[in-house]
Amino acid sequence: MVGLDLDQVRNIRIVNSGLGSSFESVVGCTEKLIGIQAQYQQFGEISLFHRVDGLTRDILDQVYARNEIIKLWGQRTTVHLYVPEDWKNLHEIYSPRRTWVRKHCEDLGVDLDDLLMRIDRLGRAERFIAKEELAQLMGDQAKKLMTWGGVLIEASLLGQIYAVPQRPSTRFYAHRKWVDGISQDSWRDNVDEYAMDRFLSRYLASYGPATLADFKHWSGLPNYVFLKAFRRIEDGLARFDIDGKVYYYPQGELDLSKQEVIPQVKLLGKFDPLFVSFADKGWLADAKYEKEIWRTAGHVEAVLLIDGKIRGTWRYIIKGETIRFTCYAFGRISASDKRRVTVEAERLSMFLEKRLQGFEYE
Repeated sequence: MVGLDLDQVRNIRIVNSGLGSSFESVVGCTEKLIGIQAQYQQFGEISLFHRVDGLTRDILDQVYARNEIIKLWGQRTTVHLYVPEDWKNLHEIYSPRRTWVRKHCEDLGVDLDDLLMRIDRLGRAERFIAKEELAQLMGDQAKKLMTWGGVLIEASLLGQIYAVPQRPSTRFYAHRKWVDGISQDSWRDNVDEYAMDRFLSRYLASYGPATLADFKHWSGLPNYVFLKAFRRIEDGLARFDIDGKVYYYPQGELDLSKQEVIPQVKLLGKFDPLFVSFADKGWLADAKYEKEIWRTAGHVEAVLLIDGKIRGTWRYIIKGETIRFTCYAFGRISASDKRRVTVEAERLSMFLEKRLQGFEYE
């Protein structure tokens, strides 16, 4: 058993997430991190940019065109970029649960099952379904039925349709048959009773050391859904305590070489995996700045990370071919660090295919 302090946990988590120890491919990164939150496509892509060396938008477009990454609803009923192989896991873990969507449809007087059947038929008949076609199918209440994903969440979790990754936002959807060609009955019949065990194990390997409260936050699942799975895998987990909280990780998978501070600057985008994957915020952020990062309604700001520490939040404005960044600093940033930030801003601007116009501090 190895005991660690929060600084060591912080550094290990940063490296495990792909910052400082980049993934070789977009697919490898997306699979390892069990999805990249992407309700804002550009920020999902920025999360990948920071974790995959040499990534360009052209490379991403090729990955999307080959269906190696698709958009689905999963953790916290939020849309993510996933590898298609994770779709069945999401179905097995999340579809048995009653989402807010069914109650929403009941309140609107809409037969959800009938609507899903019609969406399924449309998806099988057409290679790509425009968002406008789905709205037409849903009739006068389409806007309400598609709010925050709405009915599309259920269609995704049932294994019917996925969102085609596009920037700046999703315009087309497609049926699962265009990804794997497997019949719906065959896809659903092979129930995997240990899907949750693997889901929890993968989380602890990718984001750990972590607590069960962290997994609950990341997954959006209540304790009773995953505690049996935890008991089944518990013997294969190492554990240690910090301030009365129990941290777990798979035995033999803790790399102690990752304990050192990582000398790097990262302009992490909104909803970066580091900021949506843990219940406790104190491992990374000073308590007085938590509300500046984790806003109301689940909104998570873009963050400036310098050598493993949060130094502020940032936003950008794009005008034509130019981009300008503004950093809202949490205290003084040295001139040398500002130079490092500018270099990183240049890199990110190139990825976004824009010309850096300036980087300001407030």
